Amino acid sequence: MENVIEKRLNVKVLVLVITLVIVSGVALILKDYSTTVIVFIAAALIFFFKRKHEVYTVTGSPVKRESYFFDRDSKSALENVLHGELGDNSLLIYFSDSGSGRLDVIMTKDESYAVATMYHYIPHKYEQVADPIVYSGPKVKKLARYLKRCQR
Repeated sequence: MENVIEKRLNVKVLVLVITLVIVSGVALILKDYSTTVIVFIAAALIFFFKRKHEVYTVTGSPVKRESYFFDRDSKSALENVLHGELGDNSLLIYFSDSGSGRLDVIMTKDESYAVATMYHYIPHKYEQVADPIVYSGPKVKKLARYLKRCQR
């Protein structure tokens, strides 16, 4: 499978950082050294931590990653729901803050592509249970709606 998600330079953050550097330069010209240092450090930190973001290469849509935790008892039911038809009458499995199972979902903001991967907990780490499930088209919107309904 080709790599459909890649990291790209975040243009909005780059514009913000350039603006902050210009503000810092103006503050330096006006001899307001404390503002210069604070704004310049803020620009450097923002650029260092937020300069790249993940995008779906086909549409250019940003990608978000989320993890949902569930009990071991719910694993087979959740697998059946994910492999079967996602609808309004699908079995609801309520997610919690921690659990012996984890569902990692990578989804585009425009809900055109998603990948779901299930993990189970063995001491000190989570191991992948099955192959990732890839969704595209209208199934992604159904998955997003299902995940929202399952959150408490």
